[in-house]
Formats: sequence, C-alpha cells, structure tokens
Amino acid sequence: MYPKLKWSAEEFSSFRLKTDPLADNVIRSIISTSETEKVNGIFSHLRDNMEVDIQQLPPIVRTYFEETAVLPSWIDQEKIKIGQKVFATYGPEISLCLLCKSLPEAYACANGAKVLYATGRMTEQNGSLNVFTRRLMETAQFVVNVCSPGGLDPKGSGIVTAQKVRLIHAAVRYYIKKHGSWPKAYGEPINQQDMAGTLQSFSTLTLQGLERLDIQLSEEEKEGYYHCWRVAGHIVGLEEELNPPTHQEGLALGEAILADQVKPSAEGHALTMAVCDFMTEMLPGNIFKHTPEVIIRYLVGDKIAENLQLDDETNLIDKIVPRFMGFLFHTSEEVENKSHFFEKIIQHLNLHLLQGMLNHFNENKQVRFYIPPDLRNDWNLD
Repeated sequence: MYPKLKWSAEEFSSFRLKTDPLADNVIRSIISTSETEKVNGIFSHLRDNMEVDIQQLPPIVRTYFEETAVLPSWIDQEKIKIGQKVFATYGPEISLCLLCKSLPEAYACANGAKVLYATGRMTEQNGSLNVFTRRLMETAQFVVNVCSPGGLDPKGSGIVTAQKVRLIHAAVRYYIKKHGSWPKAYGEPINQQDMAGTLQSFSTLTLQGLERLDIQLSEEEKEGYYHCWRVAGHIVGLEEELNPPTHQEGLALGEAILADQVKPSAEGHALTMAVCDFMTEMLPGNIFKHTPEVIIRYLVGDKIAENLQLDDETNLIDKIVPRFMGFLFHTSEEVENKSHFFEKIIQHLNLHLLQGMLNHFNENKQVRFYIPPDLRNDWNLD
C-alpha cells in the first residue's frame, strides 16, 4: 500500500496555482531591463552550451546560478552513488521507459499537455519534427546528466542542467501568459503540481516501468535512484512538501497526480504520436513500425493508453507480430508467451534506439547528445 496523501482535494488542487517566484522574478527582471536581442542571446547561451560561464551573464542571472547551486541539507551522496549505479546498469531500459512511459503519462495529463503543445517547442505547423526532436534530446540529456557519475556533485552537469531547466520553465510561463489567453481552469503554466508529476515520471514511475520489464531492484536501489531525482527536484524549484523523502511517498504522489489529471486531449494524443514517429525514425528499417505504440500501451496500462487514444492491444500486436516472428524467434509459437515476446522485442529495441539517437543528433547536427564514455562502454554503444 502507498502512503496516504496528507492534503484534501482542495489543498491538492491549490498547487496548480503555485509556480516558482524565485525564477519568475529573474525572468521578469531580465526582460524588463534588456532588449529583445540581448534576452535571446542569454537563452541561446544557456541552451547551446553544456557548461555555463556565469561571468558572461547579467548580474541577476549570475546571482541566480550562485543561489540555486546550493545543495539541500538532506542530500546523501551514498544514495546518489547507488542511484547512478542503477542508471549505469539499466540506462537503455530507463531511456525506453522515458520515451514509452514517462512522457506519455505526462501527455495524458491534459492540462499539462496543453502547456507543452502551446509553447511550440514540441510540434511545428509544417509537420516537421525538428523542434520536437530537439526537445526530446534536451530531455534525454537532462536524464543522462542527472544520473551520470559526478552529475550531482557541486557544479556537476546535472545540477547546471536543472538550473537551466528551472529558468526556461519560468520563461515559458512568462511568454504563455503574456502572449496568449491562458484559461485559469488549467492552473498556472508549469505549476508546482505539474512539476511534481514530471519529477515522479522521471523517478518512481520509471522504476515502476522497470518492474514491468521484469527488472527487480532492491529497496536500496530504488531509494538511491529516487534520491537522485529528489535532489534534481530541489534544484528545479519544487516545493519541499511536493518532494517527499522516500520513493514510496513519491510514488503515491505520482499516482495521485495521474488520478487527478489524466483525461483525453487532442494535445496529449498529438504529442504521443510524435514520440512514436520520433522513435520509428530513430530505429533501423521498418521492422519496428508500430512497435512504439505497443510498448507504450504495455508500460502505461490500458486506462492511460485509452486516454491517449492509442489503438487497442489486439490491433497493435496483430500489426507487429508477423514482422517479428522470423526476426526474433524463427517460429510463431513463441507469441503465446506475451511477456517473453515483449522481453525479446525490448532487448533488440533498447540499444537500437539509443544508438539511433546518438547517430541522429551527432552526425552533421548543431546539437550534440552526449553520453559519457564509461556509460557508452557499459551499454555497448558505438
């Protein structure tokens, strides 16, 4: 049983009206005191550089990076090492859960999906996936930076990335409210509840996905992996009461947010289909066509899959089984064991997907997707 949440329904909903005053004030100050070209230059510097030279930034932004680099008193470096070892061992599977569970579950939360869609960073009017793929790369890089050895050390890449994400969230909030009519019924853009849901989707709900893939972690390993993301949550401006100390409490919170926010939306469906298109583009040939939809349904469960308007399981499996039979089993009998079937598919899909992402972003692209050499060796990536 998960721990019971301590808020009433009204109190829980009130987190949708809260944002991040510290980062919001920084953004308002930058915009009020700088020309448009200078503001664009600041964000280009933050977006395009893995490391941030704060001496090149305006004083208020320098102060922001210094203040938000302070780590919480409860940080536990031993837990972080355990969590990062989990990532070193199961990184490909965690990456798959990110694409096929974490993001689709976030998109199933209709109000939050409207923010992602409204920013224009996820989809483009001409149908191109360029902006969308860049956003996915940024998200994947955030995960790698937080979970890689040294990422949560002082001035580590995970901390710097979380600081940048926090500032970008504030900028998105500012421009959505300034340049459009944002309905109050949705709550504030990128509010505290949505931030908490995102953090759990990267941590406890990902651990839930690993269990669905028959990867059994110890309680110590689960707490370690969750602790890495709890530190990241502190850096990105999540309020302490929405950043619980244990993975069991975190999972209860994540499940409660899904129960409160999941409902069908055109935006959620469009974003999920864009993930499927992205994965299909990253994978070799056409053997994996429709496979992302099958894996998403398998990992998120039927209820969320229905809210995302995915095809039903029978139709999807009928589409992929003929292509996989010869490739994986050389016989049709194996499909009778569905768990074994998914296990086989995922074994082949994981590394193909990560390798495809590395090739896509790092060949003749301005954006780089960086995986540390030790992790590339652990995962047998070229």
